[in-house]
Amino acid sequence: MPRAARVEGTLLCHVGPHRLAFEANEVASIAAPGDTWVSARRAFREASGAQRVLVTLTGEAVGVDGLEIDAEVLSVLPPSPVVAGASGGSLRGFVLTRGVLWPLVHLDGFERYLRGLAPEVA
Repeated sequence: MPRAARVEGTLLCHVGPHRLAFEANEVASIAAPGDTWVSARRAFREASGAQRVLVTLTGEAVGVDGLEIDAEVLSVLPPSPVVAGASGGSLRGFVLTRGVLWPLVHLDGFERYLRGLAPEVA
């Protein structure tokens, strides 16, 4: 499936000092941390934690520290194959908004990628 060159509606998420963006239509709900989620901090080898959990229609759930909603239509800059492969294929590309470059990842693929990583540090 070809990747879209544009995205309308993103969730701009903070994960410690890091940034991630998700396409808003991939998120079915935003919840408080519960039992069945994985922290996005795992991707950065940081201790687990979250203030909000993004949940897909099929139940995948990723915790983030904070989020903002951006309704603008943004261009998606494609990642290099090496960078995309390092994220388990979950990296869709990058979006530039608010003067900052944000990695745009598929929520369900990112959740699977995180579960495949070693557990968080204590």
